Amino acid sequence: MGDKLDRIFEYRVLLTKRDELNIPLSASECARLERLKGQLATEVATLDDRDPFTMLATPLPAQFVIDGQFKGGVVRNVSAAGLAVVTAEPPELGRALILHVSEPAHGIEYTFPCRVVSRVLSGVTSIGLAFEGVPTQTRVGGRRSGVWRSDPTPTEDDRPTVRRTNGG
Repeated sequence: MGDKLDRIFEYRVLLTKRDELNIPLSASECARLERLKGQLATEVATLDDRDPFTMLATPLPAQFVIDGQFKGGVVRNVSAAGLAVVTAEPPELGRALILHVSEPAHGIEYTFPCRVVSRVLSGVTSIGLAFEGVPTQTRVGGRRSGVWRSDPTPTEDDRPTVRRTNGG
């Protein structure tokens, strides 16, 4: 589950760097982009329980903001082009949003800029989201601290340092 999102994140960063930001990729980045493209479905994922290539083994919690309100959802299927999210109130087609996906097993939150490209209003309500722009990946919480934070570069030792002076 985390591995699949990790690969999608890496693919989207490389693709956005090359195609949207016009930053040339190194030879190793080009090779990695092609390898990832071969490992991932390239169409926006749909909510299909019969597609093991896009389906997450364990669905992941997600949030997005619409009209100043947080809305919740569950990411069920993912691809190199987008995600399928089960949500009680699907936003309208064409709506741009920022999707936050929590991957608690590895203490990571992904943030994906997206656009609603499909919408299911009967049965299991859901949306299909196409990726747009540069995603981010944030480590939440330190390994040993018990404290949650959104520092993308955790310190070597997450415990506070105590300094002793002469006299005590």
